[in-house]
Amino acid sequence: MAIQSEEQLKMNLAKNMRYLRIIRIPHVSQAKLADKLGVTQTSINRYETAQNLPPAHVLKAMADYFGYTTDELLSDRLPAKKGMKH
Repeated sequence: MAIQSEEQLKMNLAKNMRYLRIIRIPHVSQAKLADKLGVTQTSINRYETAQNLPPAHVLKAMADYFGYTTDELLSDRLPAKKGMKH
């Protein structure tokens, strides 16, 4: 497996977050997700626009919320999952 750059990880996470928040769990606003994860809406926006990567504890909380591992959230493609934890 090739090592990905920080920029690629940001892009992967941004794409996966938007997909999960908008498509897989409709009606989850950035504000609601921010509240669940204990961060600001601005932070969620920065993650979804590939400006920042979240700290490890936030990435872990995000993975738990969406029902994926941290590696899966940072990957180029999300594996198919049936159940979402939220």
